[in-house]
Amino acid sequence: MKIDYTFFDRMLNHDPALPAVPLYEHGVDYPVIRAIMGYADDPDLSTKEGLLTFWKRWIDFYDQMGYPYVSVEMSAFFPQIAMKAGRSEGDEVTRGYVDENEGIIKGWEDLEDPELWTPVEECFPFDLYAEVLAMVPPHMKAVGGCSGGPFENATFLMGLTPFCLNLYEDEELVEALLQKVGERLVYAADRLCGLEKLGVYRFGDDLGFKNATMISPEALRKHIFPWQKKVVETVHRHGKKFVLHSCGQLESVMDDLIDEVGIDAKHSFEDVILPVTEAKRRWGDRIALLGGVDVDFLCRAEPKAIRERTLEILKICAPGGGYAAGTGNTVTSYMPPQNYLAMKAAVDEFNGL
Repeated sequence: MKIDYTFFDRMLNHDPALPAVPLYEHGVDYPVIRAIMGYADDPDLSTKEGLLTFWKRWIDFYDQMGYPYVSVEMSAFFPQIAMKAGRSEGDEVTRGYVDENEGIIKGWEDLEDPELWTPVEECFPFDLYAEVLAMVPPHMKAVGGCSGGPFENATFLMGLTPFCLNLYEDEELVEALLQKVGERLVYAADRLCGLEKLGVYRFGDDLGFKNATMISPEALRKHIFPWQKKVVETVHRHGKKFVLHSCGQLESVMDDLIDEVGIDAKHSFEDVILPVTEAKRRWGDRIALLGGVDVDFLCRAEPKAIRERTLEILKICAPGGGYAAGTGNTVTSYMPPQNYLAMKAAVDEFNGL
C-alpha cells in the first residue's frame, strides 16, 4: 500500500474509510536527518547551492520515511529581529531565542521607516520557494508557506513585553504594526496558494504557554484573530486547507480558532497541557488533529514504552478519520533517533505495513 498525498487530503476531510493513518511532522532537526540518512556533511546554507542541497535532502528524508507530503516553510522579509543564541548540553543545534524585552520596532519612527520594510510585493522569497517545490516528487505535495503568524511576527519585531505594554499604552501602534505584518502574510498566502504543489497552507503562531494564552483571549480576538482569519479566508478561496501550528494552553480560544478563524487542523500538543487524545474527544469532529506523541516523553522513554503509547494514541484518535500521527511538536536533535524510529515503527505496525 503506497501512502501518497491523497491519504493526507482524505485525512483532512475526515474520511472514515481511510485505510491507513498518514504520518505528520511539523519539522525534523537536520542532525536527525543526517544520522538516519547517513549524510557525512552539512550543506552550506549561506549559498543558494547549499540551500537547495538542504531542501533536496529534506524532501528525500520525508519521502523515504513514508510521509505523504513534505513540510516546506520559509520566512518573510521582515525587519531583523533581536535574537540570542545558545546551545543546550548534548544538543548539536545552536538555537535562536527571541529577546522578549526589546525588538527592532520601538515606536512610530521604526514602523514608518522605509529602510526597514520590504515592499509587500517583495516580502517573501517566492522564486526560491517555487524552485524547492519543483523538487517535490509527483506522489507528494508540500504543506507550509510563509512561516509565522501575526502574533509571532509582531511580538518578535516589538518584543513580547513592549507589545503587551503597548496594548495598553499605545494600542494604535500595535494595530499599525499588525497591519504591516498582516498585509504581508495575506499577500504571501495568496501568491503561494497559487502553486499547484502546495497542497495545504500552514503557519506557526504560538499563542500560549503552559497555563494560559500569552495575552488575554479578548486581546487575541480583537487584534490577532482577525488577521489569522484573513489568511485562512485567502487560503480557502484557493480551495485549500489551513493548518495552525500553535503551542500552549489554548482551551479558552479553541472555539474562536475553529468557528471564527476557520482553521481546518491543529498541531502541537503536550501531555502536561492537553493530551491529543483529549483534544480528539473535544474537537475531533470539527477539525483534524495532527501529531501528539509528547516530545518530552519521546526524549526520555524506552522504545517499548514509545510503541505502546503510540499505539494507544492511534486506537483513540484514528477512528472517524481526521488524525495524522507524529510527535507533539518536532523531531528534535536532542531526541534519540531510535526513539523517533520506534514511534514511526508503531505507526507502520498500526497500518499493517
